[in-house]
Amino acid sequence: MGSLPLLITPLLATTLVVLTAVAALPALLLASPQPRSRSAQAGPLAGSPLLLVRSGRGTWFLNGQPIAERPLAQLLRRQRGAPATELRFQPSAALPAGAVSSSLAWLRHQSDRPVALELPGAAP
Repeated sequence: MGSLPLLITPLLATTLVVLTAVAALPALLLASPQPRSRSAQAGPLAGSPLLLVRSGRGTWFLNGQPIAERPLAQLLRRQRGAPATELRFQPSAALPAGAVSSSLAWLRHQSDRPVALELPGAAP
């Protein structure tokens, strides 16, 4: 019986180490930083759809926020080659057809991706 305590001590120590490691695993997993995808690093708008609205007065809105034409053009050019971002253009019903057409052509010139035209009152 003298050798039994000699065998139990290492077994008990190993069991305690394994149980402690298993118990600490969830906390370690929650504390580790989540990896960022490449699309999230490409830009603040990469991957998320861009909703572009042109008011009857000619003001541009990007995802509900007013934006001047020059910064909008710069943003669209910076997005070239980035992961696909959906561009949706919603012109105001007050804009004449010629202004809608020229705005759509301008957007297509600034961006390398297709621009979806969503007319007011049209069913999806």
